[in-house]
Amino acid sequence: MAWTKPRIREIACGMEINMYGPAEDERREDTLF
Repeated sequence: MAWTKPRIREIACGMEINMYGPAEDERREDTLF
């Protein structure tokens, strides 16, 4: 269980970032790629 906890937290942080600014992130990714 100790190993799954940090992974879940990392995924949660990534999801939060995507939810807070999806439009800005998508535009930046398009310009980079």
